[in-house]
Amino acid sequence: MKIQSLSACSGWFFCGKGARGEDLVLRIAAWGIRESGEIVGLVAAANAVTSDNIPRLAEPPAGIKGVYLPEEKLTHSQKVRAALR
Repeated sequence: MKIQSLSACSGWFFCGKGARGEDLVLRIAAWGIRESGEIVGLVAAANAVTSDNIPRLAEPPAGIKGVYLPEEKLTHSQKVRAALR
């Protein structure tokens, strides 16, 4: 479903578990509102580029369950992971 509106944000993260059980912590760059009204966090992903190789924002990886958390709610381990990206 298409994103119809964007709003920049700071201090928010998508947190879940990767395929090998490792903490996955992705910084949210913007909130997107879908045509349905659903709000999703958008991240800068290494492989998310246009056909002209221009970086773009993408939704967190499909199939990974997680939650959106403000920075002050991250655990120490999650903060360390966030700093590595």
